[in-house]
Amino acid sequence: MTSQPNAQHMSVRGAVSLGVGSIVGAGIFALMGVAAAQSGSAVWVSFLVAGIIALLTGHSFAQLGICYPSQGGAVEYLVQAYGRGWFSGACSILFYIACLIGMAMIALSFGKFATRLFGITENLMLWERVLASGLIVGLSALRLIGSRSANLLGRVVVVANLVVVAGFAVALSPHVDGGRLSVETWPGAVPILGSLALTFFAFTGFEVISNTAERMRNPARDLPRAMYATIGIVLVLYVGLAMAVVGVVSEDQLGASGATLLAVAAREIFGQFGFTLLLISAVISSVTCLNGGLFGITSTTYTLAERGQLPSRFMQQIGVSTRGLTISAALALLLLNLFDLETVASLGAATTLLVYSLVNFGALKLVGGAGVQRAVILASVIACSGTVGIWLLYTLQTAPSSVAVFLFFLAAAVGAEHLLARVRGQIRPQSDWDTGAESRPAER
Repeated sequence: MTSQPNAQHMSVRGAVSLGVGSIVGAGIFALMGVAAAQSGSAVWVSFLVAGIIALLTGHSFAQLGICYPSQGGAVEYLVQAYGRGWFSGACSILFYIACLIGMAMIALSFGKFATRLFGITENLMLWERVLASGLIVGLSALRLIGSRSANLLGRVVVVANLVVVAGFAVALSPHVDGGRLSVETWPGAVPILGSLALTFFAFTGFEVISNTAERMRNPARDLPRAMYATIGIVLVLYVGLAMAVVGVVSEDQLGASGATLLAVAAREIFGQFGFTLLLISAVISSVTCLNGGLFGITSTTYTLAERGQLPSRFMQQIGVSTRGLTISAALALLLLNLFDLETVASLGAATTLLVYSLVNFGALKLVGGAGVQRAVILASVIACSGTVGIWLLYTLQTAPSSVAVFLFFLAAAVGAEHLLARVRGQIRPQSDWDTGAESRPAER
């Protein structure tokens, strides 16, 4: 598959900018606190290990992007690795479920940030969900009528958000109490390992870089460079931010602040002004991040429906978008009103990790080479799948109901694929998968 003749080439710097912007968003504001509630003062260690796992997985995505350049990303790699059957179909639906959970998490984070910003103290959980639901409905409506303002705002906020997060970490550094970072304050290996899925979830978004392979002049050289640089930059940023936050807040605040941990850390040093500024940044970041998520999930559902892995109604035009947008928004609304933020974050982390584990194993099957190349991919398989196993064991002890929901999602993905296969009678022929002539809606 070749890039379009008139398409502008993507530079390494451009791909890194895209990748960092896709990773650093609303998730870090919420996930820092959720992860710290488990791993305490060792949350920075959890981010460090998760970043290494992300680097290993990013290597697999980069190699697959070189071998199979496509905007289909993980969906395309799963098909290439496991063929056109129920297994790859179920994996693709599971990937869609992971996207839905991510949208629900961002919306719930917005609800938490907005209620604190507006000073709401009564019926807190109700108002968090009302605001989260309103955000999804409002942004979906903007997508349906084709508003361009949200896209323009998103590009501005990506840069502003990076400046705020990086600047905040630097500003906190002189106030760090090194004693709070010592090994003696760590809670132990089990909760640190148990938080790995959550901290890894904060790195998701790097896979978008592999989708740019078609637009690179020399993807074999540029794609790995862009992938490693992106994850490396985010890794340094996250670890530095986590160490700074741990160094300025008390142990009790680490465990109890939840999604507002960064704002609480800001208040410790900069007073109410810092608290408010971080909440405003988190609110704006949540809006733009969810807006991007709605655009991405519309493309994903269109691709899956076109290939027969979702019902054809997902491709039906509504306004300047598709029914895939409205169905996805409705499902995300269901998730955020059924579960709390911590549960949604945990489920999203586990589901995404499982999909990435399958992509890593697919890379082991598909990507040639030996020696270091194969060893790195094998390490990515072990690291990613091992983290899923650790999540299962830890969550079985701390929140067994989350494991039950996770298994339900797996069963739902398999059941949906079998049902769709029965409805359509047979899997679509190879030509439908590989023509590359996908006609997406002209969403703006």
